[in-house]
Amino acid sequence: MTTYGVTDIQNKPSLIKAIDIAKIIDKRKHITLGYFISSKYEDIIKPIIEKIDREEKVAKLNKLKQHQDLEFAELGVDDGIK
Repeated sequence: MTTYGVTDIQNKPSLIKAIDIAKIIDKRKHITLGYFISSKYEDIIKPIIEKIDREEKVAKLNKLKQHQDLEFAELGVDDGIK
């Protein structure tokens, strides 16, 4: 995979037209900002991204439900001291 810096793209915006898939980095901070994928691959990539989003949302909802179930279980326990 090709790697491009933010400055490279800023200096030569037409570079985006030539990129199919690339990793975009900030060379000053030494961090990866993300990945660029050409729109011609959108039909292939979009269903995969949507599937991942759905799975992440379901996982978050399940975790939230487990947490709420624990809270309700704790509220339901009475130690009998008044």
